[in-house]
Amino acid sequence: PARITVCGASYRSAACKMSSIGTGYDLSASQFSPDGRVFQVEYAMKALENSGTALGIRCKDGVVFAVEKLVQSKLYESGANKRYFTVDRHIGMVVAGLIADARQIVENARSEATDYRKFYSSPIPVKVMIIRGN
Repeated sequence: PARITVCGASYRSAACKMSSIGTGYDLSASQFSPDGRVFQVEYAMKALENSGTALGIRCKDGVVFAVEKLVQSKLYESGANKRYFTVDRHIGMVVAGLIADARQIVENARSEATDYRKFYSSPIPVKVMIIRGN
């Protein structure tokens, strides 16, 4: 078997296993690793496993949002890591997963709602928001 040198350490290729770290196969959600894995999907699933539950229930009188409050650290600012957002006057959102990703999705949704309101002079319908969000 051929010898492989990584960071100064030498390995025989038969004994060396594929590593997901630093291989470059985790840069895109559409790129498969040689062993058939999509690391971006695995990272997203891991983020969901580590986050709390988020729930939205539609009733005849309105909507109820609920999020599970995770263990709070003394280092967190109160209200800094909320997982429920207002997108427009009539659209709200709760999220599970990474808060930074959620903020980006919310900002995109708010931008779509604002653009729609400026162009059509009416609030964006929820169905249109869903289509534009995909």
